[in-house]
Amino acid sequence: MNQSLFIQYVLSFFPVLKTLIEKINGKRGNQLTYLHKDTSILRRVYSPDNKWEADTLNLTYVAADYVSLDSPLPLKARDTISQNGGKLPKVGIKRFLKESEINALNVMEAQGGQEAEIRRRLVQDPVFCSTGIDEQNEYAFLFGLSNGYVAVKDEDTPDALLRIKFNYPEQNQFGIADASEGLTVEDLKRVKEVADVHGDTIIQFWIAKSTYDKLRKTDGAKQLVANYNGQVYTSVDNLPVPTANRFNEAFEDETGASFRVIDRSVIKEKNGVRTSVKPWNANMVIGVCSTMIGALVYGRLAEQSNPVPGVEYQTIDTYKLIAKFSKTDPLLEATTGQAYVLPVIENVDQVYQLDISNHQSVDANDSSSDANVIIWGNAYPKSAVVTAYNALGTPTNLTATSTDAEIIKAINLLSNKKEEALKKSLATSIIDTDSSSS
Repeated sequence: MNQSLFIQYVLSFFPVLKTLIEKINGKRGNQLTYLHKDTSILRRVYSPDNKWEADTLNLTYVAADYVSLDSPLPLKARDTISQNGGKLPKVGIKRFLKESEINALNVMEAQGGQEAEIRRRLVQDPVFCSTGIDEQNEYAFLFGLSNGYVAVKDEDTPDALLRIKFNYPEQNQFGIADASEGLTVEDLKRVKEVADVHGDTIIQFWIAKSTYDKLRKTDGAKQLVANYNGQVYTSVDNLPVPTANRFNEAFEDETGASFRVIDRSVIKEKNGVRTSVKPWNANMVIGVCSTMIGALVYGRLAEQSNPVPGVEYQTIDTYKLIAKFSKTDPLLEATTGQAYVLPVIENVDQVYQLDISNHQSVDANDSSSDANVIIWGNAYPKSAVVTAYNALGTPTNLTATSTDAEIIKAINLLSNKKEEALKKSLATSIIDTDSSSS
């Protein structure tokens, strides 16, 4: 690595690079918003060993007891702590000015009077690299929060991906009640009610805009707003689709929770091909019990402690290292951006995940009058399903006369944890339809 070919210009703007980046990105309007940089959502945490840890305290507050005089104090159970962690992934980006572009700048310099334009062109690559790291962090945050995991490159094995899981509790994961209706207001209210039972209070639902727009058009949303407005109606079909503001007001009045609507795209580039992707999984709705969701954990690069001679460095946002230098064979003016950083979701015991794609449907080929019911692609005796379901201790019981639709809807209302327990309980009850039909 050699000194930048335009070192006099680099030295003129590198000390104020952070201000230039903010100014240039600020002119792009609301297109580039970064939730991961909002310290009311993710706190900043420095990791001296370049590792991340997320401690989750499974905490339930119980009321104190009234104690008789001269009696010992009653002992309460101590809650458990679970811990996730691992190495921070390294984020990197690089950009070159090719020989033809270098020659063009040389010509401009020789002509004189174009110093401002030369600086403008040279500053584009540092801004590009810094913003590129921000875009990757935003992608990781939104993808990770909605899915409960994020895939990152393994620094030790560059061609491999590591899946960093935040381990959302299965008792906090749900599907929707009815596949034909899709996501409904009642689904969200059900998740909130379960959180209340757990001693949690969901204050906000994070949701994709496309999913949110569909939710506003449902009959439940129309009825909710009509009731909020004190409106008298004879048919839901006569009610208009509520505006976003009115729906938000009615929903918050009814549940105490608000919406955080996500409509964010990130440009990904692979092998020179750029594609626009939406990091938030539109099938997922996430309920959170605090505005503070986690931490942006960052470390320190080896190059920060061991700078390479001739390379100009500038640290942006505490954790991004931007470098400017030149190379030969072929001649290139290079700019790089690096960081050890990861948005980490914390307090996952207070994160509630609703998966719209997670549901069972009534099999159209299955006769509802027979003694079996098809769930998860298998046929089970209805009597066994009813018995196993009721043993879970759910608020409403099934009966011997319950229809297939009633059984399947009841199963759809279960958390992932209880659904898995039901599967295990019924594992030995699967009917071999091939042998039974013969």
